[in-house]
Amino acid sequence: MKRKNIITVLIMLLVAASMLVQSCGKDNLEYPSSTLSGRFTYQGQPVKLLHTSPDLFATNAVGHLRFQQVKGDQPKYGVGLIDVYAKHDGSFSAKFFDGDYTASTGGTLKSPFEDFTHSMFVQVNGETNIGDIEVVPYWWMSNLQTTYTAGVFTATFNVAKVSTNAARTLQYVAIYLSPTNLPDIQSATQGAVGTFNAGTSTGGNLVPAATSAGGAVTIKIDLNTLTAGQKQFLKAFGGSGTIYASVGVKTTGVNDQIYSDAIQLQLP
Repeated sequence: MKRKNIITVLIMLLVAASMLVQSCGKDNLEYPSSTLSGRFTYQGQPVKLLHTSPDLFATNAVGHLRFQQVKGDQPKYGVGLIDVYAKHDGSFSAKFFDGDYTASTGGTLKSPFEDFTHSMFVQVNGETNIGDIEVVPYWWMSNLQTTYTAGVFTATFNVAKVSTNAARTLQYVAIYLSPTNLPDIQSATQGAVGTFNAGTSTGGNLVPAATSAGGAVTIKIDLNTLTAGQKQFLKAFGGSGTIYASVGVKTTGVNDQIYSDAIQLQLP
């Protein structure tokens, strides 16, 4: 092989080796290995939040904590605010670097409970479970009972004003129907929703007044009256006609709601 060709081959090999080293360097970045977990509760009960993954929807980033690292090392990463979102059952879990953090809900009026902007101190070291975080819901739903007869879904329950914030009145309660087992305000865009404003008292539906302290609720939705388009969409996604319902309680001026668990139904 001629000397010129040998030099060219050597240069190409050096370039390839350099690229390989850079690639390995990028792949070998240190990632957080500790796990921080916890749960939002009210009087020891889990706070039931959005069913669908809240971190996928910027407008519904509910049930979240904002962490700011105050001591420790975040190699290769910025040390800005870290948002951690809760699941439907109020629990949350995320990977962190070891260190000291402060946490708050940020005062965003997105979650269905009072924001706390005071800093909660959290020390992360390995598997770190901070346990239950007791919050103050604006409104609370209890004693939910449901029936489904001849295509009519009925929900009865109690709502109670927990927060003393006068501006956080009851806006509405709703029944969400979804082709998935994640029925909420997001997934109902692919299904149907029945909304019952505060103060409703017609058609067998009963909802307390907006400024009340709460009371008994009865709401119903007749699946036989769904439009052909709604039924077709629910069947197309649900396949066998199996769909899911949930009940939500919406507070005025707050982004998201308190939800019930999913209830399985069959399209009539």
